[in-house]
Amino acid sequence: MFKKSLLVFSLSVLSLTLSACSINFGGSKAPPSDAGVYKSADAGEKWAQIKLVPSISGAPGSIANISAVDMAMDPQDNKAIYLGTERSGIYYTYDGGTRWSKLKGFPNGKVNSIAVDPNSKCVIYATLGRFIKKTTDCGRTWRDIFIEDGGAEITEIAIDSYNTNIIYVGTSKGKLYKSFDQGRKWSTPFNSISGNIAKILIDPIDTRIIYFATLKKGIFKSTDAGVNISDIKESLENFKGYNNYRNLIFNPSKQNSLFLLCKYGLLKTEDGGESWSAIPLLTAPNQADVRVIAVDPKNDKNIFYTTKTTFYKTTNSGSDWKPKKLFSTKTPTNFLIDPEDSNILYMSFNFPPPK
Repeated sequence: MFKKSLLVFSLSVLSLTLSACSINFGGSKAPPSDAGVYKSADAGEKWAQIKLVPSISGAPGSIANISAVDMAMDPQDNKAIYLGTERSGIYYTYDGGTRWSKLKGFPNGKVNSIAVDPNSKCVIYATLGRFIKKTTDCGRTWRDIFIEDGGAEITEIAIDSYNTNIIYVGTSKGKLYKSFDQGRKWSTPFNSISGNIAKILIDPIDTRIIYFATLKKGIFKSTDAGVNISDIKESLENFKGYNNYRNLIFNPSKQNSLFLLCKYGLLKTEDGGESWSAIPLLTAPNQADVRVIAVDPKNDKNIFYTTKTTFYKTTNSGSDWKPKKLFSTKTPTNFLIDPEDSNILYMSFNFPPPK
């Protein structure tokens, strides 16, 4: 009787062990859990996946299979990061990624853009399809403050850092909405441009200067807070593929300086888009599937970018590049540098749904 009981107990333990380890005897192999977010503490020399989601009951969770769409750092707190996902709402960390938690008050769904008020860290705006949602209590509760009724998806949110009452919103159909009172009332619309608005960049020195990046129609600029918007394609047309957008960022070290990552490669302007020059890469123009870029806020000679398979770093403005195999098999979607310690890098990845 004792042997029988022992056998039953042993089989039960074995069954639980196999179940917990997800051992698969045949059939399709589970995809590697290498999406979510990675972090480097030494300027990109080594990377580690930061994925832990603590649980008060049972085994801890993970964001390793989360498909990341947007990643936003709190302007007042370099340890606070918000992760907008493809299907799972928003995750956040308050300790630089050591632990992540899900914003339970925010619904599941695709979050294209998150913006944290530069003056009030508990005021956060986020997209959800055609909706803009807002919290004033650090994510505990959310309410809808805008609905796009023209059939477009809301793709981008940006906050004026000089006057945080002013909010800009872009859509997949090129409409630009603006609020002057933190989202209580909205223009209908304020302006529009051709193409899907992928990014809105507001100059931190002169917030009347705004850049609008579209997925396929190029880069647009306003110098009067969005009242008038002009296409700056004339200065970019020498670079075939410039209008196949990947990323647009400010050079944190210089006003009017921006980097554009596009199908052509990596372009830079020092005069607010009046003229552009190409930064030489290891690959020929239009030959690499470039994805994300980051520039050291304390030394703009240090530039980082990735393709789908390779991480690149230069410490001399592109005269030499150091390539390294990318540490994830997924596609990079966002790249952040800690403004206080530029050795600390964060990169997010997507995880496409199964076909």
